[in-house]
Amino acid sequence: MSRGDPAAGKLERDGPWANLLSPEALADPYAVLADLRAEHGPVCWSGRHRAWLLTSFAEVAGGYRDARLSSDRVGAIARHLDAADRAAMAPTLELLRGWMVFRDEPDHTRLRDPVRWAFTPKAMEGLRDQVQALVDGLLDDIVEAGTCDLVAAFAFPLPAMVIAHLLGVPAADRDKFGLWSRKLAAVVFGAGDDPERRALATEGSTEFAEYFRWLVAQREAEPGDDLVSALVAAQGDEGLNADELAGACTLLLFAGHETTADLLANGTVALVRHPGELDRLRRDPGLWPMAVEEILRFDAPTKVQVRVVSEDHERSGRSLRAGDMVYLCLAGANRDPAEFPDPDRLDVRRDPRQHIAFGLGAHHCLGAPLARLEGQIGLRSLFERCAGIEVAGDLTYEALIASRSLVSLPVSVTPS
Repeated sequence: MSRGDPAAGKLERDGPWANLLSPEALADPYAVLADLRAEHGPVCWSGRHRAWLLTSFAEVAGGYRDARLSSDRVGAIARHLDAADRAAMAPTLELLRGWMVFRDEPDHTRLRDPVRWAFTPKAMEGLRDQVQALVDGLLDDIVEAGTCDLVAAFAFPLPAMVIAHLLGVPAADRDKFGLWSRKLAAVVFGAGDDPERRALATEGSTEFAEYFRWLVAQREAEPGDDLVSALVAAQGDEGLNADELAGACTLLLFAGHETTADLLANGTVALVRHPGELDRLRRDPGLWPMAVEEILRFDAPTKVQVRVVSEDHERSGRSLRAGDMVYLCLAGANRDPAEFPDPDRLDVRRDPRQHIAFGLGAHHCLGAPLARLEGQIGLRSLFERCAGIEVAGDLTYEALIASRSLVSLPVSVTPS
């Protein structure tokens, strides 16, 4: 059948009923994506998600650099909602339009440039002592207690405190962000067609936006030595407007919080389950920077990033049409045996710097240097302070398409 044959298109779109929210996929997305790649090739259609799944390293890397795959997911979300839901979701959609990750050029660069300076490796190195002090304080409590939910006691609060400091958020307000982030995650990370979660997302985004509009107004009146003040000072004809400023702040807090929390939790599980690799790190602490890169490849915070086809084209023999959704499956790419030998093995001596846990090209994660810093300090300090860490019970992951997020991580620890 030819590309133009309607029957060919129908066959493509009657492809595997891949469900990335199934219990099997939430527990082990890597096996599910590997099976899809082996059985259906590197590009296949999921009837369940009404999206193309790109599951190989080559296809995902190519997708990041392909201008025919648009980052404007906000418009795509709006088009898939009926009139009533679109009206209800309006505050959330408006907030997300200020997020650089959901914009194409030239808006992407315009939104990214004002904050790029704050996340250089040199700027992050200046935070090292403060991050270490925050880590030490949290671990003091964990070691004294002997048991805890490591997500709630360590992985979740640490990055929230760090990013809130950068933004200049008053310490008394920081506890609010965890709740707001969880509400918004249902839309950003994809929880399926769940009206209750959409309602929570709308509530969270409204609270986020109102708070940061207030904070922007405060910094306009009384500038400080923080990122919000710097963004306000950069306003001008080509700068960010008030809504975009609020959007940029919520993105920085949300992304810098959620994904780093998942890195810390997933990294802990990976090392507890691979005691031989942990022993190597204990014998040679100089391996920690490489180990964090390997953890990012092995079990990264982000499983999927979403794109929208902007013009008809073919990928690996499949016909993609304008308006189709595309899932860049980072979890598949980072375990692709064509790119990484023995990809399902954690090896802290591996040089995995070509992993794409942080994306590629123009959409490479702005906060990658901060995530690396917190991952290296947080995980190293945790395992140096704790001679033994035991995970209690089975682990449950949030029912999200894009995020690899533990609901909780109950542990008992033995001090060093």
